[in-house]
Amino acid sequence: MKKFLFFALLAAVFLINPHVSSAETLSYIPDNPEKALIIIHGYGQNGARMQGMTNSLKKDLPDTAFYYPTAPDRAPHRGYQWFAIPAFGAEMSEMKLYRRMFADAMDNVAVLHDLVDEIHNELDIPYENIDVTGFSQGGLMAVLTALTNPNHIGRAVSLSGVPLVLTDDFDADMVVSEPDILLIQGTNDNVIPANSIVLTQKTLESLGLKPETAEIRGMGHQVTPRVLQYLIEFLQ
Repeated sequence: MKKFLFFALLAAVFLINPHVSSAETLSYIPDNPEKALIIIHGYGQNGARMQGMTNSLKKDLPDTAFYYPTAPDRAPHRGYQWFAIPAFGAEMSEMKLYRRMFADAMDNVAVLHDLVDEIHNELDIPYENIDVTGFSQGGLMAVLTALTNPNHIGRAVSLSGVPLVLTDDFDADMVVSEPDILLIQGTNDNVIPANSIVLTQKTLESLGLKPETAEIRGMGHQVTPRVLQYLIEFLQ
């Protein structure tokens, strides 16, 4: 029953759209873009659900092209997933669950690396001007993409992201870049572990990185106007 309630909560928060195909990437490309931002959806979502962020971002990031990829794997309760999530909330913190999640996550990071190359080649945007952000499991995917991309892309922002930890599938030897990183989480988030932002911060610091962090009091597992403002200020 507890697991069912979590999936029901996710469905309500994410407003799943079942009509978008896996691995489809939607985009908004202004005239003569100089930068690009990849926005990665969370569990049970798709790229279309994140596309609504365009209107909130394009005014302040006018020279930026926005990309909204859809994960290649179907989620069991409709929508798509970058990796399977066996449990939510505090239960997610067990290392054996992290190992399962990171095995899938690292497989699908390759999809995002391919998208980075596509943006660079088609729009002639320098790799360092390509940033990544994502919500929930998309937040983790954004950080993993930035850390492991051999072309040293720009910045990464994790919005209420699944924690970054070291596992057999992701270790220090796989980190080839040192991007600027911002971590954002609400203090009332009960979908991912309450200490997610701390876990990710400690992992990044162990890798020699110093991420910026923002904890928003009273916010749950969501993207609010305040979150978007933090994102815009970090990317400007």
